[in-house]
Order: sequence, then C-alpha cells, then structure tokens
Amino acid sequence: MHLDAVGIISRDISQSRAFYALFGLTFQAIGGTDHWEATTPSGVRIMLDSVALMKKLHPEWVEPTGCGMTLCFKQESPEQVDALFARITDAGFKEITRPWDAFWGQRYATVHDPDGNQIDLFATLPEGSE
Repeated sequence: MHLDAVGIISRDISQSRAFYALFGLTFQAIGGTDHWEATTPSGVRIMLDSVALMKKLHPEWVEPTGCGMTLCFKQESPEQVDALFARITDAGFKEITRPWDAFWGQRYATVHDPDGNQIDLFATLPEGSE
C-alpha cells in the first residue's frame, strides 16, 4: 500500500492552481473543469475539486472550518525554503510562520493555500547549524 493522492476542496480552482504552480505543479482538468490533477515528483497526485463538485458528490457536505490537514513540501536546501516562501508571499498568499531554523534540525516555514490549508516548507539544516 502507498499514498497515491491528496484531494483538496477548492473555492476557487484557478487561485488554487496558481498557488500550487509555485511548487512546480502543473494541473490538468480531468472530466471537466471541477476536477484537476497534478503529480508531484515523488508520484503523489494532488487533486483539486470544486466546492460545487463536492456538494454534488456528497449533498450533506459542509465546508469545514479551521485546518484539518497539513501538506509538507520538502526542499533541497534551506535557501530553497526561503526562496519558495518569498515567491509564495510575494504572489499575495498568506504567510503564517516566516522561515526559521527549527530545533529539530530543519529550516521551516508555513503558509496557507487559498482555502486556508496549512502548507509547510522545510529542508534539512547543514550539520551543526541548529
């Protein structure tokens, strides 16, 4: 067994696509404009579904409040964490925690996607830099 996909319900798919494009993801519509998919380099699919599609599939669905999940995107270096964080916030997306050197040995930052989901950016710190 392996994780194949993560589904994200999106209020504005074009805004969500623009956000995740900053991570290098390219989405394709599958079966219409309410469902989009992109595949990460590790093979996990990120799926964007419109609120309208979710309500069609699950009529009792209610939009959640708060953040129930976090997506974590590993970067190759601490500098890449800083650069990606800057691209995301410069594009107008919400900053939660500015990049910092965490006590567990990673450069870490947090942003929100357009739907309020927590997105963590991280990279292993060089030996001795914590």
